[in-house]
Amino acid sequence: ILAPDEINRLTEPKALTTFRRFDSEGEHEVSEVSMQDNFIIKGNNLLSLYSLLPKYKGKVKLIYIDPPYNTGSDSFGYNDKFNRSTWLTFMRTRLELSKALLSNDGAIYVQLDFHQAHYAKVLLDEVFGEDNFQREIIWRIGWLSGYKTADKNWIRNHDTILFYSKDASQMTFNKY
Repeated sequence: ILAPDEINRLTEPKALTTFRRFDSEGEHEVSEVSMQDNFIIKGNNLLSLYSLLPKYKGKVKLIYIDPPYNTGSDSFGYNDKFNRSTWLTFMRTRLELSKALLSNDGAIYVQLDFHQAHYAKVLLDEVFGEDNFQREIIWRIGWLSGYKTADKNWIRNHDTILFYSKDASQMTFNKY
C-alpha cells in the first residue's frame, strides 16, 4: 500500500535517459528523439507511462504490454504475487494511463496466461469499453512432448492476448 506522498513522488515528471537506436548495422547512441521514433522502454512501467504522458498523450498508435501473470513464480525483478483486488488495482492504473496515451485510432494488446486473463478482460471492458474489444488471440507457446505430457492435468501451452482499440470506429486494422 502506497502513502499519498509516495504516489506523488511516483507521478512527478521524470527524465527518460540512455536512449539507443537499433538498425541493421547494430546499436547506436542517440542524442535526441523525435515523434517518429518507436520506443521499447525498460524500467518501472508506472514511471514510464507518467513520464510519457505530457508529450505523448493521445499520440501513441500501439501499446503492447506483458504484465505480471500473478503466479508468484516469475524470475523477473517485480512483484508477481498480488491478491486479486491488488492486481486489478495495479492493472487499472496502468491501463487508464495507456488509454490516455493512445491516439483515437490506436490499439492495445495485453498478454496474459490463464491466471488473470479472464479478470483482465472484464477490467479492459470497463476501461476501454466492450465495443472496443477486438479479439482474443490465442498464442501457442509450445508443443506437447516430453515431460510436459506427464502432468496429471490438461497441459498449458498457450497465452492469451487481449486486443482492444481506443475507438473502434476510428481504428483501421491492416492484416499483413
